[in-house]
Amino acid sequence: MNFPLLKTIILSNLIWCAFSPVHAQDKGKEELNFSAGLMATENAFADAIILSLSALINEPEDVRITGAAWSLTYKYYVSEKLAIGGSSVYNPSPDRWIPNFFRDDRWKRRSLTTAGEVTLFWVKQRGFQFYGTVGLGFFAKHKTLYEMQTETDFGYTFQASPVGLRMGDKVGVFVELGYGYKGVFNGGLSMRF
Repeated sequence: MNFPLLKTIILSNLIWCAFSPVHAQDKGKEELNFSAGLMATENAFADAIILSLSALINEPEDVRITGAAWSLTYKYYVSEKLAIGGSSVYNPSPDRWIPNFFRDDRWKRRSLTTAGEVTLFWVKQRGFQFYGTVGLGFFAKHKTLYEMQTETDFGYTFQASPVGLRMGDKVGVFVELGYGYKGVFNGGLSMRF
């Protein structure tokens, strides 16, 4: 048997496998998402309690959607089923959709949230992904009254989105359903590189 020829063939195959592109694998890839979310809440822990008690005690009230929370999210694929990353979310109108905060006050509010996130993929195929995301972070909420009085609140927050759907390969669109700093409904554009 000719061992030098066998070594050359094996070495050539290993080099070819190492440098050939693999399209089915996402491990090591990165993703950048830009999205808008409706009904976002920074005080996710406290607002969950307020909304639950309000639903039990009070009559149902209309929910008013006043604006979107804008987010930028980065993900790194650790494995085929797991991605980790982080988000920054700017909300120009926090606390406006919760029924208890419908009072007509003159305070102008805005908030900035920074959080770490973990995404677990339930179903993953080329051009279609079904996933869930959880995130934990902190927020800073700034309030001003006629530019004369200011207040800043800090706190912890979370996002739980058990239902997420992404369609597209390199560039795609996605929608998520959940609760927290990105909102109940969140969707936007996604780009993998």
